[in-house]
Amino acid sequence: MALASSILLSRLLGPDGKGHLIAVVTLPGMLVAVGSFGLPSAVNYFAGRGSSMKSLIRATLIFTAVLSFALVGVAWIFLPQLEASIWRLAPDNLVRVILLTVPLAMLAAFAGSILYGRQAVRVYNLIQIALAAVSLGSVVILVGVLRLGVNGGVAGTVIVSVLMAIAVMVATIRLGRTSTGGAPASLRAMTSYGARLYPGSFSGYFSYRADTLIIQALMLPAAALGSYGQAVTIAELVFYVPDSITTIFLPRVAGSTPEQSNSLVGRVGRLTMLLTVGVALCLVPTAFVGIHLILPKFVDCLPAFVVLLPGVVSLSVAKVMTSYVNGRGHPGLVAIGTVASLILNIALNLVLIPRFGIVGASLSSLISYTFQAAVAVVFASRLSGQSALSLFVPGRDEIVLLVDTTRRLTGRARERRLRSGPRGKR
Repeated sequence: MALASSILLSRLLGPDGKGHLIAVVTLPGMLVAVGSFGLPSAVNYFAGRGSSMKSLIRATLIFTAVLSFALVGVAWIFLPQLEASIWRLAPDNLVRVILLTVPLAMLAAFAGSILYGRQAVRVYNLIQIALAAVSLGSVVILVGVLRLGVNGGVAGTVIVSVLMAIAVMVATIRLGRTSTGGAPASLRAMTSYGARLYPGSFSGYFSYRADTLIIQALMLPAAALGSYGQAVTIAELVFYVPDSITTIFLPRVAGSTPEQSNSLVGRVGRLTMLLTVGVALCLVPTAFVGIHLILPKFVDCLPAFVVLLPGVVSLSVAKVMTSYVNGRGHPGLVAIGTVASLILNIALNLVLIPRFGIVGASLSSLISYTFQAAVAVVFASRLSGQSALSLFVPGRDEIVLLVDTTRRLTGRARERRLRSGPRGKR
């Protein structure tokens, strides 16, 4: 549904309008990445270690209130300078509207970290599915039917942000009523862990988004940002695999002994690599056919997509390895790789974007993501005592596991259809 929303927005807005929308809606996520100081990941870590829900919820409310007030205030003060550079393509009135969603995004990030840390995956998934449906409906109504353009796209984002914050917080409070055990986690302990994690999370986010900011700062047209955003949207479909795995993996490692987590990291890394490569290979023909048939105005995004895709696969491996290292309580090691990757990414973007446009942005990401993955694998290898290649190169065991799991899930689905058939007829 999220992909359908993106495709529909691209079809209705075109490259130029999509570029303006990207410039606006990425703002809250960027501010949260800058101003959360790694604290959502710290909350996730302590939730995985079994800290009391009461202390986690209290920390969520305190951190959200303090950080949101500071973030929105600072952003508002420097808005004129920002609008003349990295937010150049974002319409002024919409920037001020989207700033109001920063507290909502912050609250959802903290509460979602608690749910994942407590392994309440089903609840969080149901919320995300429901809100993806709401998002798709808002695009159809506000942009498709009412023809509100970029304004309608931003309005839909605001609606989804409000509902997400409410739904995730309600689910967290309900979970707290049924999960009353655990020692309280102090704000000081969470802040200390988050401070060690912050350089990695900060630089990691900007490694993903520095290209879009530099495209605006270098005065490329909105259509270029729109086309590049479409290439990124398609390539990042690969992230559904590692993101689903890592949100569970980090708290699992945090709550396990070193021996248990060491036995998991290789299997998880190899299986992630196998799945992401499979998804990436399927995406290539799908993207070429889909773009030409559905979004012909975005054909220029295809070269950038092809160059970016291997980098996304590399970054998928990095996500798993960094989750393992963070879960073992060594966020400082992760920060070394991500900070170095960010510096490399920015330098390459400044050199390659003026020469090759959005393909240069993709090439910068490919090189920096691969570098980040290599560093993460090396650190995970040393921490686990296993060879680097054994952590991500899949073998026969992973292929057998994937085939058996697919066959078992297919069999279950067939059995459910057979059982529900007669009842449906009656």
